[in-house]
Amino acid sequence: MEYPPPMLIFAFVMVSYFIVTAGVAYDVINEPPAIGGFQDPVTGLVKPQAIMPYRINGQYIMEGACGGLFYTLGGTGVVLLAMATERNRSRLTRGACRYVGMLLAAVSYLVVMMFIRIKMPGYLS
Repeated sequence: MEYPPPMLIFAFVMVSYFIVTAGVAYDVINEPPAIGGFQDPVTGLVKPQAIMPYRINGQYIMEGACGGLFYTLGGTGVVLLAMATERNRSRLTRGACRYVGMLLAAVSYLVVMMFIRIKMPGYLS
């Protein structure tokens, strides 16, 4: 029996990770709106809202998709950092994996922390 290529397995795992962290099961069961809205107190107009504030157990569809994307990018950064330690790769490839991995992990962390600050103001202060 022939095994599937390792990159196919990796892609399957990463897509599964995205689906789980994006909250697709929550979206299917609860059917939340894609985005929300709030009324601007000054103008009275309804403005779009991508992150559902003050509800840690609730989400809009776009909020979950963005959160899942950044969790997946952070995981990809960690995988690239692991690839940067392999000695059988060229020095240029290891350096590129190191810097891109650090960039993805750092950006992912900062954006997820920003999401948490928007979702639960004062929680991490």
